[in-house]
Amino acid sequence: MSARTGATTHSISAPMIASNLIVKPSNFADMNRRTVLLASGVTLSTALAGCSGDTDENSDGNGTGNGNETEPENGTENSTESETANSDEDGEEESGNEDVDDVEAVVGSLVEGENIHLVVEDTETTTQIGDFQEADSGTEYLIATLAMKNVSEDFINVSQLLQTSVRDDEGYSYTQSLAVTDQPSFDGGQFVPGEVERGTIVFELPQDATGRTLEFDFDVDLIGGVNRAEIDLEDETGVHTLEQDLAIDVHDVGETVGFSDVSVTVNGVEFESELGRYTQPDEGNEYAIVDISIENNSGEEQSVSTMLQMLVKDGAGWSYQEDLMAASQLDRAFDEGLPLSDGETRRGQLAYEVEQGLHSLYWVFEFSLWTEGDKTFWRLR
Repeated sequence: MSARTGATTHSISAPMIASNLIVKPSNFADMNRRTVLLASGVTLSTALAGCSGDTDENSDGNGTGNGNETEPENGTENSTESETANSDEDGEEESGNEDVDDVEAVVGSLVEGENIHLVVEDTETTTQIGDFQEADSGTEYLIATLAMKNVSEDFINVSQLLQTSVRDDEGYSYTQSLAVTDQPSFDGGQFVPGEVERGTIVFELPQDATGRTLEFDFDVDLIGGVNRAEIDLEDETGVHTLEQDLAIDVHDVGETVGFSDVSVTVNGVEFESELGRYTQPDEGNEYAIVDISIENNSGEEQSVSTMLQMLVKDGAGWSYQEDLMAASQLDRAFDEGLPLSDGETRRGQLAYEVEQGLHSLYWVFEFSLWTEGDKTFWRLR
């Protein structure tokens, strides 16, 4: 694929990629990205073996891949126990599956696996979220802040919606609510090597429910080793901080990336404190206005979704979806209404509300939602 004038072109090569790369099923158009991931049935291709207070050997949060994660001052355990447990489990199979165990942890402690590290960083309860989301009588919202890191060398898929529940000491189980907090929601999908995803998940449960445990169920058949991680939400330790160090190529503004005859360019980015007279970000926030072009030379029409395939991500791992109200104020907003014809190039702007002055900020594009290895990052700051 030839680059646009003045841009640098890169190509992504990956096996098993479907020809129709840019996916926007028509019935997904008005759905929240988290809801779409629930419907897709994507699973977490990993298993965890847990311990508290551990650190990684390959993260420093700046993309170099040779730093350390932050260990809490009052961390509880070292990595020896989990390493021994992993070693003991290796090679043990029964009826085609490895012997598996449950891992127990508390809020703040590290659950450590070969491919994924997980921390439940914080929890809180409330009967109302924002102005319009109120829990039913006698119930409350439980909001958990998660951090998850891909410590493997491969792209993996994560679906928090299909794998988490809260259980009380009477044995009742509660699935996730689609309530949205003022913090970014945990965003499943592809995780590139070294990527951290940080966000909230919400449950609604009786106010008098006790013995609350957050449970994660994993795909044992694919990896083995751990069947379930159980986080005691009524106990905590110093928070183990997962730090992002992207182990992939990160592109600059002006560069073009091509994937199976579809090319994407980030032409520029601007930061604004307001958009129009009546559109202003929350206090301490600003708008990132990203100017993109998509060129289709695949030989067929391609649809594109700003909701499902595009987001902004910061250096701490928080992900931001497009702000539709802000985008409505743009004179040159990206038009996703019609598919891109073969040979067409479409250009437009996207608006994201982010924390003001973030040092590390990326625009992220997934060429396909259903295949691994095509999630691409451009550095905005």
